[in-house]
Amino acid sequence: RPPRGAGRLRAPEMVPHALWLLLIGCGGAIGLQPAVFSPIATARALPTPRHARAPPPVLLGARTRVAPGVVPLGGQLQADRTSFMCKRTARRRRGESKERSRSGAEQRRDAAVRDGVMPFEWLLVLDVEATCDVRGRDWEHEIIEFPVVALNLRTLQVEHEFHSFVRPTINGTLTPFCTKLTGITQDIVDPAPHLDQVLHSFDAWLADKGFVNTPEKRTFAFCADGHFDLQFFLDGECARKRIPKPEYFDKWVNVKQLFADHYKTRRCKIAKMLDIQGMKFEGRLHSGIDDSRNIARIAAKLIEDGSPMYINEGLPPRTAFRDL
Repeated sequence: RPPRGAGRLRAPEMVPHALWLLLIGCGGAIGLQPAVFSPIATARALPTPRHARAPPPVLLGARTRVAPGVVPLGGQLQADRTSFMCKRTARRRRGESKERSRSGAEQRRDAAVRDGVMPFEWLLVLDVEATCDVRGRDWEHEIIEFPVVALNLRTLQVEHEFHSFVRPTINGTLTPFCTKLTGITQDIVDPAPHLDQVLHSFDAWLADKGFVNTPEKRTFAFCADGHFDLQFFLDGECARKRIPKPEYFDKWVNVKQLFADHYKTRRCKIAKMLDIQGMKFEGRLHSGIDDSRNIARIAAKLIEDGSPMYINEGLPPRTAFRDL
């Protein structure tokens, strides 16, 4: 037994020295080599205590069996590296895609500046105003002003305008917050037509001005400051009230995104865009017709500075359902 305070001994060290001499002598008498009875050989033959068993050696490059659900360290490192390489490849591909789209936009811009060719002749700028309240998102918005400004892309001048107020049907009484923000009072919206009547009048106005938007021929495209006007306000209200809406409202030019791409800046509001272009806002802010006119000025300045004018936003594709 090892003395107190000493470390644990291996199997060979636990056998008394006299026993080794006896074993060696007996082995020599029967003709065996002394190496057979060496401490190392005896240690290999004798069972090793559980506490003295060393862990199996780790073989580099060899496949080892692991318990189910346990990921070996080498496999985890390899998986992390593979994931990192995949992410880096995806980032590189996205960067190449952006470069290709940027180069394509530059080519379209250069062709538009050189040849004076645009994919459409007119830009119909639309900026609606809707009912609102201090509660914000909980309010069900309804359009109360529907203005459209027609910008000629060859002369860069506003030549036609369509303007109509709209009477709301769900929240017929305007809130003080809405009146203060938009400047539209109750006596203005009470005699106004409903949204479906305004859309019908607008379609007749397009035909009267000779504006065409079909798959075969497109002479105009809508332009808005973001996606709220045509996606959330107009399309959302038409969907809730089941008002038929023409398909030419489904795609538009997001002038805010074009502005950010061309001037290499963040997307900003109308007054800030005008300030960057060296102009000032004209009229009353949050007035639909005044906002539309100022957006038309921003679009005209973009074209003067060499920016391409093309449709860059639209509604998500609709799923067609059939009765089985």
